[in-house]
Amino acid sequence: MLKKIINYSNKYFKLFDLISDISDLRAKPQIACSDIATSIMSILFSNIGSLNKFNQSRDFSYAGNIASRIPSASTVARSTDTIDLDRLRKILKTIYLKAKRSKMIEAFNGRYVGIVDAHENCSSDLHRCKDCSVRNVSKIEGMVKLNYYHRYTTFILAGSKFCFMLDIEPVYPGEGELTSALRLLNRVCLNYPKAFEVVTGDGLYLNGATFKLLKSHNKYGVAVLKDERRELYTEAISLSAINAPVFYEDGAVTYRAWDHTISGLWDSYNYPIRAIRSEETKTVRHHSKELGKWDIQEERAEWMWVTNLPSVIGLKNIVSICHSRWQIENKCFNEIVNTWNADHVYRHSQNAISAFILFLFIALNIVNIFFARNLKDKRISSKTLLIDLIKAEYLLAKWIIPTPV
Repeated sequence: MLKKIINYSNKYFKLFDLISDISDLRAKPQIACSDIATSIMSILFSNIGSLNKFNQSRDFSYAGNIASRIPSASTVARSTDTIDLDRLRKILKTIYLKAKRSKMIEAFNGRYVGIVDAHENCSSDLHRCKDCSVRNVSKIEGMVKLNYYHRYTTFILAGSKFCFMLDIEPVYPGEGELTSALRLLNRVCLNYPKAFEVVTGDGLYLNGATFKLLKSHNKYGVAVLKDERRELYTEAISLSAINAPVFYEDGAVTYRAWDHTISGLWDSYNYPIRAIRSEETKTVRHHSKELGKWDIQEERAEWMWVTNLPSVIGLKNIVSICHSRWQIENKCFNEIVNTWNADHVYRHSQNAISAFILFLFIALNIVNIFFARNLKDKRISSKTLLIDLIKAEYLLAKWIIPTPV
């Protein structure tokens, strides 16, 4: 299965031609950066999860005629300290453009939706680098216990079958998530001007600077409204009390939703906005304490959002767009951490951490497309099984550099 993934990457995306141009800042390198990048792709495709495991397996490779091109774990680590991140972003863009032209990427409920959020990928009480953020985690007053960590903001495209990862931006020491997110949004809007129409985020992004930045790029914004102290919140609650809701069902969920147009209550954004309120009811069943019986319960949830989407987009579609934000947690962060070992620190430096995440996004996008569109074997019903088969082929065949030998 590993060979199929490699051949698919070369056939449709020319992946290993693209990474042949990657460079780093090592002085007088004995192993080319392109060979190191190729080995990193081999590590990530096969989901080894450790440079040391790669270092051990390379000593037993059956591919003896490429042994001189196989880097050690320390060489891979040193290279990623200075590897060109902009080149990796260009590779991601090239893969996106090819996938979009070939109609491999589908819209989410008829709209191309971008999602932004932050994730903490590592923390330690002992190990630190110059770019680590620092916090006091002591629970005892007067005592200081420092914790060092790295965070990054991520931008993805929502999809019906899978999400497509586009870019990341580190959160540097002394700055907040929003500062990093504004840099990321500006770069993504410039690099992918037609990839998405609307960007959704959590309550932190209900910020005038975020909405103004998106508006300057002719994009719309959606953010969660949950701060009860804001005038927008109290106004939306008041309007809901005097206006009739819209009722509809979507699958097993019953919606009771309101759509209000509000002006003049958001000082940092002087344009009309829409406040969306949704009360959702879902009937679920749980195992009863009595053997062989079920307990039927109703689960209720209430959500509120603010958006500047035009009125031609209906209430049902807006609620769907708002809920697409969950994909960055379920299909991005949860999957890359629990399945792809994304929280493992291959090399503790800011550039290396960003490089490995961008390499992982390249691998994950290709595997997602392959699983959704080109997997012929119906016995492989889950992505986890596909990844296990790729890893098994790597360990059994000792593939080190995933190029034809």
